[in-house]
Amino acid sequence: MKKLLVTTDFSSISRAAIRFAIQFTAQTPCELIFYSVNTKTFEDSIDNYYKKTTQDYKLKKFILSIYKTTKKEPAKVEFVTENHTHVDQAIIAYAQKCHVDFICINTSGPGIFNQLTGTTATKLITTSPIPLLVIPYNYRRKPIQLLLYASDLAKPGVELPFVKKFAALFAADVAVYHYDELLDQGNFKEDFNTIAQNYQSDKVSFNFKKLNIEYSLLNHLEVDIRTIRPSIVVMFTKQNRDWFERHFLSSKTKEFGFDTHTPILVFRK
Repeated sequence: MKKLLVTTDFSSISRAAIRFAIQFTAQTPCELIFYSVNTKTFEDSIDNYYKKTTQDYKLKKFILSIYKTTKKEPAKVEFVTENHTHVDQAIIAYAQKCHVDFICINTSGPGIFNQLTGTTATKLITTSPIPLLVIPYNYRRKPIQLLLYASDLAKPGVELPFVKKFAALFAADVAVYHYDELLDQGNFKEDFNTIAQNYQSDKVSFNFKKLNIEYSLLNHLEVDIRTIRPSIVVMFTKQNRDWFERHFLSSKTKEFGFDTHTPILVFRK
């Protein structure tokens, strides 16, 4: 059984991650740990105990109110609150302590990558050793049926098994998309087709697209997201931030906006 750590700060925006987690468990057995970090410090242990008890009750009440709107009953769930000055560090530490499979967190508002800058989600993307599910603020529950895996094709034999294993939880299909400005030059297309032949199956398809250097990778990606409407977009990123910043936090990306209802699953390279 998979285990998800679902974070919340009790805001209306954070309901998106909770709705996604509920959908997740509706399709595959999963243990949910609903987790909240309080960054305020308390002067003495008695006050600390009282405050934590209040936080625990608030968290449980908040989560159960969302379950009520989905008409779903919680199965194997846990409610945890902690006090810590650094939210991202607390999330990672608790996730590792509980051996969770995924951390689930929401973005902070419209324009998913614009709103990632400087947020807890960004810090987790660039530091978490645990795969991260980033849920847009406007996510609405729907069955998980198709994954769009945006790949640089550097190590398909290493990365694709992780994607397929995740997709298998939902019997979902995987559409691999690769964008390259050299697609129509030399033997590149032939090499890409060889990769596709080696890894495609009835559940995995490959799509190679010409990259127009006048637009960011994200520009191209959004077009295909709108076309095939995947349930989740999957990416692998180096946590030195170079690749992520270049493609997803660039000035072109910020101007473009990239606003989508589609959750993103981020694996560490």
